[in-house]
Amino acid sequence: MITRRDALAGAITGTLAATGATAATGAAAIKGKGAAAGAEAATLDAVVARRAALLRGGPPINLERAYRVMQEDGLDGFVLCLPTNVFHVSGYTDHLAQMHEAPASFVLLSRDPLQAPGLVMSQFLHFYKFPDEAIDYPLQKFLYTGWGMREGDPAAEAASPAYVFVDSKQAPLREFERRRYALQDTSPATQPAALSPSAERALARAAKEMGLDRGRIGFDSAVVLAAYASQGLEAELAYADNSLRRIRMVKSAREIELMRIAARANAEASIAAVRAVRPGMSHAELRAIWTAELARRGNVPEIMQIDTIMANATNPRFAAGTAFAIDCLSHGHHYRGDYGRTVFVGEPTRAIRRATDAISLAWDELRAQLRPGLRYADIKRIGQETLRKAGYDFDVAFSAHSCGLSHTDDAGRGAQADFWVKGDTVLEENMVISIDLPVRQSGLGGSAHLEDLTLITKSGGEQINDIGDRTIQV
Repeated sequence: MITRRDALAGAITGTLAATGATAATGAAAIKGKGAAAGAEAATLDAVVARRAALLRGGPPINLERAYRVMQEDGLDGFVLCLPTNVFHVSGYTDHLAQMHEAPASFVLLSRDPLQAPGLVMSQFLHFYKFPDEAIDYPLQKFLYTGWGMREGDPAAEAASPAYVFVDSKQAPLREFERRRYALQDTSPATQPAALSPSAERALARAAKEMGLDRGRIGFDSAVVLAAYASQGLEAELAYADNSLRRIRMVKSAREIELMRIAARANAEASIAAVRAVRPGMSHAELRAIWTAELARRGNVPEIMQIDTIMANATNPRFAAGTAFAIDCLSHGHHYRGDYGRTVFVGEPTRAIRRATDAISLAWDELRAQLRPGLRYADIKRIGQETLRKAGYDFDVAFSAHSCGLSHTDDAGRGAQADFWVKGDTVLEENMVISIDLPVRQSGLGGSAHLEDLTLITKSGGEQINDIGDRTIQV
């Protein structure tokens, strides 16, 4: 039986996935692996560099799609503050908002294609964090500091002075420190006259300069409503969740490349992790190995469903002669990989083998028919017809969804502010979709699943992760 220590050691060295050696052997092999570790680090560095290079070319968002959706939905622009939307429009990752679970910045996008996106953010974070982002393209920046007071006039509404670290001059500045001071000294947005005393004041300034203080403006949070009300801005505000989802469904070339990197890393890490499974290992141990494998490839874990169990509080152990499904979701620089397979622990039952044969057959037929113009309802119909004609009676979901900045980027089928329910989406070129093929039955001696990510092209579908092995035996 593999112990927790052995399993984790095997994940770190990677020898289980590569050679099938025991975890104890892998633990013993840690010594002398400096060259291999260096190669892994170089590979990870290359992934980080590739993502950064992609993001330096411009904001992730498909701007052509955004202008079209704004036109169709009668919007003159967007003012947004949820972290996913801030990143999508500006390329800026608002870590403070993630830490606080509360917005800390705003992003503005005008329907006028001649205007660069606007970004409202903290002046200190502009000094402390912004220079380290992969952003080399035009952004209109509006910074806020806090409330200051003029001498003898405590009611004055001047902004506090900019705050930066003091250079103690006891050692030479490092490269990233020099970058911070250079941006603070040279950016027009950091000059005293450009600073605002609060995020709301900075947003009002941005809205007026970008012409988004009037017209019909899409928003994503009540925080935007409150900010506009507090500043007396008279624009008509419209909740725009569906509009934003419609934009996110169709990816820019930059997003597609980021999706390729994330999808491949997610699939490879999932395969490497499950190859370490042995009878007696627990779900928690498998998730720990998966997390380590993802980290080596530059992805961050979100959800690993094992044998239809999502809750971490339930922690069974794997038994010989059973099969279990995995459904693995992770992200790399915000873009998701989504991957599902069936793992046989020894020899599977005849019933589960038949189930995996069925979903593999259906997936091959679906891949041959994916193309722009196909609807999600068509996907379900084709899958069900394929199983029926082949004599299978399994209950398979055939659930399609757009994947990207979230697991499900699809627009809803109701109004903008309705409780979200996925609509019957029509496939378009440059969508990245998943089709979930879980067998929704018990009593088979295990569980079965199959899932890959597909880029929709003009002529059909292109797989962006390796789809070779439909099942994995350990």
